[in-house]
Amino acid sequence: MNWTILTAAVILITLFLVFPNLRKTWYLPKRKGFVAFMYHHVAPQTPEKFDPFTVEPEMLEKHILFLKEKGYTPISLKELQSGTAVSNPVMLTFDDGYADAYNNLFPLLKKHNVPAVIFLITDKMGTDGYLTWEQIAEMKNSGLAEFGSHTASHRRLRSLSDEEIVQELVKSKQALEEKLGEPVTAFCYPFGAGGFDKRVRPQVFKAGYLFDFSTKKGVNPWPWNPKKTILRAFPRGGETLFDYNLQVTRGQSKL
Repeated sequence: MNWTILTAAVILITLFLVFPNLRKTWYLPKRKGFVAFMYHHVAPQTPEKFDPFTVEPEMLEKHILFLKEKGYTPISLKELQSGTAVSNPVMLTFDDGYADAYNNLFPLLKKHNVPAVIFLITDKMGTDGYLTWEQIAEMKNSGLAEFGSHTASHRRLRSLSDEEIVQELVKSKQALEEKLGEPVTAFCYPFGAGGFDKRVRPQVFKAGYLFDFSTKKGVNPWPWNPKKTILRAFPRGGETLFDYNLQVTRGQSKL
């Protein structure tokens, strides 16, 4: 029996390696709910410097058009908080606050009149490669971009002391609220699915945030359940619209 299981496992692994499409999630059942997409850079790619965390502007525009054509509704944090009744809600989120959010993302938001949420590492704003506070203000005033915290310095929270965790959360929130002139309700954990634990998460809400976005993959219930961290789908650079459809309907394009 053990040899049978081992042989089957070897065959399955071999098939996954030889046929990459088998690793995709097309055979999983479709899931309905609220999908939050996690992006990082929006910039051109080159084969020599390919980055899975970078989606080209042309492909992001195809994503936006795909959502509109298929009847999905991009929502804002305000709509998420109010529980606005919408069909097929989705959210475009962007981590880190890179300068290309202004240069490449913002024009697409204006062109297609869709909202987005950008999570900022506040200590890095205004430094090389990141948004300036002037750009952030312009994007906010358009009504199309909302901003949340991605901590003050992008440290792995679960590796910090309780005092350091509070500092990362509170310092970032205070800086954002001072610059934006409004309450900041959303927080995004740095460093992937392992970026938080049972010790870290309660501190997020003690600091005054209402929403905590993770990098754990999946589709969220709708209406949103505030007791749960928000799962996100991760469209990668180099993926096709077929992959994006899997992100929308399964919460991930591959296992």
